[in-house]
Amino acid sequence: MRTVLARGRQAPWGQLAATAGYYDRSHMTSEFRTLMGVTPAAYFAGRLPALQPC
Repeated sequence: MRTVLARGRQAPWGQLAATAGYYDRSHMTSEFRTLMGVTPAAYFAGRLPALQPC
């Protein structure tokens, strides 16, 4: 996930997924959504999930 966050604005999604060790883009997107609450494209576009209390 750190690789995706660090290079998300620079590399094409498929290449980024391979570099980060994912099988393909869909697996990277699925894990990113699970951890971050939005897709990588939404995250890097600034469309973040609403904050919720713990």
